[in-house]
Amino acid sequence: MQLARLVDAAPEGEGWLHEVKFDGYRVLAWRDARAVRISSRGGQDWTDKLPATAAAIARLRCRSCILDGELVTFDKAGRSSFGLLQQRFGTADDERLRVVVFDLLFLDGVDLRPRPQIERKHALAALLKHAAPPLTLSPYVIGGGARAARAACARGLEGIVAKRLDAPYQDGRGGAWLKIKCVDSDEFAVIGYTRGKGARARLGSLLLAAPTATGGWRYRGRVGTGLDERRIDELLQRLSRLHAPRAPALEGAPTRAQLRGATPLWVRPRLVVEVEFRGYTEEQLLRQASLKGVRADRSVKSLRPAQRNVARVGRTSAQRVPTSAQRGRRA
Repeated sequence: MQLARLVDAAPEGEGWLHEVKFDGYRVLAWRDARAVRISSRGGQDWTDKLPATAAAIARLRCRSCILDGELVTFDKAGRSSFGLLQQRFGTADDERLRVVVFDLLFLDGVDLRPRPQIERKHALAALLKHAAPPLTLSPYVIGGGARAARAACARGLEGIVAKRLDAPYQDGRGGAWLKIKCVDSDEFAVIGYTRGKGARARLGSLLLAAPTATGGWRYRGRVGTGLDERRIDELLQRLSRLHAPRAPALEGAPTRAQLRGATPLWVRPRLVVEVEFRGYTEEQLLRQASLKGVRADRSVKSLRPAQRNVARVGRTSAQRVPTSAQRGRRA
């Protein structure tokens, strides 16, 4: 699966196309005659969870194909919402989900991956011309990368993805796909949690870490913003099965002062969450972290190793919008 590399600014020139970076689950879909399979980025079979999508793929005017896209749901303002997606995914509400398709890897037995990106885009548009929801074609513009990034951030979107027009489809995080985010976000393993006070007595904050190159973990801070009762119930149910007597091998373990006197409850690092934040502190801990949600499609093996020295401030080329939690408080 091809992945995008995070960069500070969008490339300029007519050799790049730019499309919206959607906030959802990456999926691959296989069609062979009438047989359809939909898989997560981690290889989980989601076909039974997405019957409306599977039916729409089965009706495409082809004998076989492989599609690459993003499973999303949209809020009232037309923005993809990871929070709404978590509520609706796996329920009978799957017709309100959408699969935004942005690439076509195989068509009727022909391997399109060596073809230029723009050729694959044209073939995909022709295939999806008569497609029905939940399938949706991902729109794009050619050139004007900085303008596209500013427009996305002004609308409160996740960001954009820039793709080289002449590039083939290649597995991994090369330089042909670049992502420009409006707000910093990343995925971390939960290594523990603390109790809270008052209405949040059951769960105050999650303790987060990133893997190190030596097989251990680097503490990255805690997150307590973005936790509502539904998420607390979900998290405690998952964490109850992961309790551990001590912390994992941990660089930069939190001090009592950093935890504000709370006693940490440790868990085995198995649960992956996505967090929005505003750069890093001097101690290399997340600033103004806000939980986006649990990444059911990720495993800790997919997490990137922690960098020892990361920038203390976030990118400024496109970041002009508040985090999702801040947007919710202002609404």
